[in-house]
Amino acid sequence: MNLGLWSVRSDVTGKVGANHTKTRGLGSGDCDLFDSILADMTTSDRAWELGTLGVYLGGLLWIGLRSAREIHTVDDYTVAGRGMPWIVVLATTAATMVGGGASVGYVGKCYAIGIAAAVVTCAWHLQLIFTGLFLAPRLRGLGLVTVAQYVDRHFGELARRIAVVSGGLFLVGALVAQMAAIGTVTEMVLGIPGHWAVLLGGSVVVLYSTVGGIRAVVKTDVMQFVVLVAGIGGASAWLVWKHGGWGGLVAHPDVGLENFNLTSTWKPVRLATLFGAFLLGEMMVPPYAVRCFIAKDEKHARRGVAGGGVFLLLFLPVATLTLGMASRAEPAVKEVVEAEYLKIRESNAETREVELERIADSELRRTTEEGHETADRSRAAQVAFPALMRTTFPPWMAGVMIAAIIAAVMSSADSCLSCLATSVMEDIYRVHIDPSAGDARLLQVARWTTLLAGVVSAVCALVWSNIADILEFIYDFWAPSMVLPFLVGAFCYRRSQSPAVVFAMIGGPLATAIWRFGLESPFDISPGFFGFGVSVLVYLLLRPLCRRIPENHWLCAGVIEEGAK
Repeated sequence: MNLGLWSVRSDVTGKVGANHTKTRGLGSGDCDLFDSILADMTTSDRAWELGTLGVYLGGLLWIGLRSAREIHTVDDYTVAGRGMPWIVVLATTAATMVGGGASVGYVGKCYAIGIAAAVVTCAWHLQLIFTGLFLAPRLRGLGLVTVAQYVDRHFGELARRIAVVSGGLFLVGALVAQMAAIGTVTEMVLGIPGHWAVLLGGSVVVLYSTVGGIRAVVKTDVMQFVVLVAGIGGASAWLVWKHGGWGGLVAHPDVGLENFNLTSTWKPVRLATLFGAFLLGEMMVPPYAVRCFIAKDEKHARRGVAGGGVFLLLFLPVATLTLGMASRAEPAVKEVVEAEYLKIRESNAETREVELERIADSELRRTTEEGHETADRSRAAQVAFPALMRTTFPPWMAGVMIAAIIAAVMSSADSCLSCLATSVMEDIYRVHIDPSAGDARLLQVARWTTLLAGVVSAVCALVWSNIADILEFIYDFWAPSMVLPFLVGAFCYRRSQSPAVVFAMIGGPLATAIWRFGLESPFDISPGFFGFGVSVLVYLLLRPLCRRIPENHWLCAGVIEEGAK
């Protein structure tokens, strides 16, 4: 949605001893050289790019307004009438996965780190394949609307409330991050002030999501999917051709075989824990669960979600690696990245000098300096993709790429917004406020929630624009609380053992909070990965003791049989 992590904790957090240096993510500051490239653009080139973006945004609005005519019931608004064929489910799933982090962010990561960054992202796509093959048919067969309803059917009221809170925190955080990314990416690639970009892009997303619900989101996702594949795929193919094929690109002196060594930058432990964190971090998050709910039937759900994972696994890591390595082979891009690095070093020089003066041990001082340099270069690499567009692509291709980048961010934002409105309507309003509400009233609640959530998230994005920190936080707490219930419910459900799952949903996030805030993530192990391990341990330890816990609706479900998962 990807939501995709904008940056990698263990890469951008130059952790040495008790000292931390965190990046601010993409767009934290434009370099002077990049500004001069924008200033040197001809009027016709600028008009082409802005015109392409204008046509694209206009097309999204047109689709959204037309979709409003097809909204007659709550199911139309929240699950698109449960009538989407697998090819549409595939397109909307893939578009939702490819957020700003998975596109622009990881081109920069591949530039700085090499093939390891591309390999780690494969975990996102593998979890989609797993979800499609094993979980999507079960979810579609239950006829649900939200993640919390699945948890309630299996594990009772307390688990449902935990799921509502976890899902709400995830969606709010992801929505704010993606709204901020709209401004950051647009400012980076077009030079438009970030706050105006947030207001413009956010307004378009909020408008079509409010009037058309998930039906509009799915239709715009299909359009965004086509733009993404054409833009990123076309650019990658053109760059490979420009450098004489993959052999020519690898042989370039500024690329080299060392960038294709998995452990040249990251240690094996770091690589493995990051892969695990990525595998779990987005598993069954609400935007992906909804893609299971909207399918025509179980077969279409399986083919669509798993197919989206297969397509992305074969396409996106190769494309981002190609763009990252091609950026290294372009002297103009390297010049922009180096200028950004020097600017970052200069801005941090005074603070770093004070920090190093406090370190007496020479070895620790050297390691700290190396950590600072790694973090600064990783941060500077985020301008690689925008610089590549500005210095290498012809104007018509740059226009398509800009539309593709904006599509990547908006396709994640609209999904979060739709899921948040659905959760408020189904899990809060219908359960706690007005259980007898009819379709007209529920549609009104959903639309007002969409509008208000969109406006508030856009305002928050203007205040809290640190995309990396926001996404790191929400991904850390999703897996420890929510992945285990899905796995247990699908593969080894026993109603009598529900309390063990409920306590695991509590223990996992608590362990994550201690590991993240109290211990500051030692040993390069992701807090989310650690918290998920604790939740599994709590579940295994409490399973034998569940028979001693009296049955009640807070800890046990009362509406599902063990065979009907």
